[in-house]
Amino acid sequence: MKRILKKSLCLVLCGALLSGCSKNDTSVPGEISVSNVVDTSTVAPFPANSCGVRLEKSVEKAVSLSPAATEIICELGYKDTLVGVSDYCDYPADITSKKVGSTENPNLDEILNLKPDVVFTLSPLSEREIYTLNQAGVAVLTAVPPTNMEGYSSLYKEIAAAFVGRERVEGEKETEKAVQIGAKARSEIENAAKSVKLESFVYVTSKLTVAGSDTFESAVLSLSGENACNEKGYVSADKASAQPKYIIADSALSADDLAGDNTIGGYISGGAEVRFVNSAAFERPSARTAEVFKELS
Repeated sequence: MKRILKKSLCLVLCGALLSGCSKNDTSVPGEISVSNVVDTSTVAPFPANSCGVRLEKSVEKAVSLSPAATEIICELGYKDTLVGVSDYCDYPADITSKKVGSTENPNLDEILNLKPDVVFTLSPLSEREIYTLNQAGVAVLTAVPPTNMEGYSSLYKEIAAAFVGRERVEGEKETEKAVQIGAKARSEIENAAKSVKLESFVYVTSKLTVAGSDTFESAVLSLSGENACNEKGYVSADKASAQPKYIIADSALSADDLAGDNTIGGYISGGAEVRFVNSAAFERPSARTAEVFKELS
């Protein structure tokens, strides 16, 4: 009898253990939860980086100490966010934002009174000025002036990112809306360049130097021809490697200024045709840069 009871007890215990194992087995798939997988379709546009600075939210009030940044912000449709601009910002013509000095001499008291979220600039402020603004909760966004067409697109991208952040498109593919904006701006200038055929050229600055291959002037004009100066930076005219077909000169110069330079005068004597353009198109890289080709045509 004891042996029967002992055997029955063992069967009961084994049944209980098997039952427990069965429950554990069925719970395993449930532990591999998909609730921890990020839903890529709901990624928020902010926080985002603009000009290397992390922004927690979209910019609502901005100060621009750069004419180029001011023009781009207006092009992007965010003119209403500009509460202050530099003394040199004169475009668009209807801009009425308060003048707050310049990059070289910003009026920090006036800027702080306007309580902006950010200050845009293309030229670095001093460490003291950045510290003062940062302490007041104002981010300083220093964009990089372009030296090529990729930099031109990136300038739009960096500035636009402060307003639009990141946006999810095409399912799992993440991109920045700002990339599309910069690409459109670049496309417009490239299309404008198709109306002009420069062949070979040199660009002469107001200081009678010529723009080398790594300058923004060269990048833009090279959409329509070939720069005869392969040097880096801005160098003397005699650094050009060949007689240019065209001399593209800053409109601040005159024909006499060009003829008075031995090398440039020699190019003119050699048959180079002279064209004058407004240097602001290069100094303020924005949609107006395309106007260079209207002047040349």
